[in-house]
Amino acid sequence: MNVNRRFILIMMVVLVTSAPSISQLVDGKPSDPLQELQKAFPDTQIRDHGKLLEFCPDETCDGFETSGNVPLPTLRDFAYLYAFFFSDNVTLDRWKRTKGAKEMADSVLGQMQYLACKKVDSREAARCVLRDISRNGKIRLLFVRYDEGERNVVRENLQKKLASGAGRSQ
Repeated sequence: MNVNRRFILIMMVVLVTSAPSISQLVDGKPSDPLQELQKAFPDTQIRDHGKLLEFCPDETCDGFETSGNVPLPTLRDFAYLYAFFFSDNVTLDRWKRTKGAKEMADSVLGQMQYLACKKVDSREAARCVLRDISRNGKIRLLFVRYDEGERNVVRENLQKKLASGAGRSQ
């Protein structure tokens, strides 16, 4: 292979792998799942210097905690996919049916780093992505409840939740 072809091939690989998602290339829209969550659920926030994301649709929250070895964009993707596909919080049902919520889920699943999990069913693709990201305890699932200003936290078994199929299909 001559130098020019090798250079072109390398540049193509760089361009494709640096693009956040295929849908972004087509739409030209930035993809930030955290902004989508915060638009619908304003109490959703990043805490502890980016090591914890709390998704709070009501007085309870699903918390996603990392030891710090997971990049913040990946933690955002993880929280979004979990909330959309696996949270069993009934207050989310209406939101899950909105066009924006569905488009964001598709956008997250369409990112290059998750293509190995491409499945016929989006829910199964999401399960694959969540399992890959959380492998070896990289992300822990927490149930957080705020009662009279007190923060109460219970650690949940993420793998069990993913295996059980909790949440409603889309």
